[in-house]
Amino acid sequence: MGCRQLTPKMVSLAKRLEGKPFHLVASHCQIISNQEKVIAYLKANRMSAFSPNMTITKDGSHPDVQGIRLKPYYIIFDHTGKLHAHHMCGSYHGGDEWRMIEIVDELLAKTPAIYLGAEPFQKLAPLAAQVSKGKNLGGVMKTVAARRAAGPDAESGAELMRLQHALTRYRDRKLTNVLRLEGSQPAQVVPELRRLAIAFKGSALAKPVQEKVDELSKSAALKTQIAMEKKFRSVVRKYDKTKEKKRTEAFGGTLAKKLDKLLKGNEELPFAATIQTFLAEIR
Repeated sequence: MGCRQLTPKMVSLAKRLEGKPFHLVASHCQIISNQEKVIAYLKANRMSAFSPNMTITKDGSHPDVQGIRLKPYYIIFDHTGKLHAHHMCGSYHGGDEWRMIEIVDELLAKTPAIYLGAEPFQKLAPLAAQVSKGKNLGGVMKTVAARRAAGPDAESGAELMRLQHALTRYRDRKLTNVLRLEGSQPAQVVPELRRLAIAFKGSALAKPVQEKVDELSKSAALKTQIAMEKKFRSVVRKYDKTKEKKRTEAFGGTLAKKLDKLLKGNEELPFAATIQTFLAEIR
């Protein structure tokens, strides 16, 4: 198993785990001398390699992983940023092939819904456990606010502050990720925002989320992108259902014309980038 066999699997992994606490950094060490050949390979394997949770870089390294002589090689970090696993994945050099995907899934299964930090909670352990599971966050936030207002002792006060910061960070991160969906899945933006607002219902953290729901529910730009997405998905389905040998230049040109028409006047909208990426693939 070499880089060509690995790449489609890694791209699929990134797409499968969109919206989860996962980010793929793909680092290459080659000078690409034949760009046309690379593009042809990506097209043939239906890979755009563009995903919100995927970054492509060159010559990546880590100080705790030394002496790598062969590639492909994987390095996996947990949700705290700690190095968790690394190994050669090319089976012909003694690698373990797809084990890295199993490790990622195992780590995600153990990752708290909300990361509270490495320092354990003492006096507020039950409340912290509830927070880490991501359940009844609005009720927890109200409890935290009430206990802080009651004038707790120094230790409880510090733990309450940590919980509040963790909940705020979680809300902000989720809000940012949902708003990014405008560039890839605009139809999901408002429904996901509503779910986030419900998660914090009854607490002060729900207010800015609800304000975004109200704002984007009336947004003409978002409505335009949702309509664009519907038509774009129709074109993609047609392309995917067409056998490779029938994907002629004329066929691609017909689809490209439809997408160009869809983009006209909407080039500055976030979802336009998704359409333009697909256009680059089929042309």
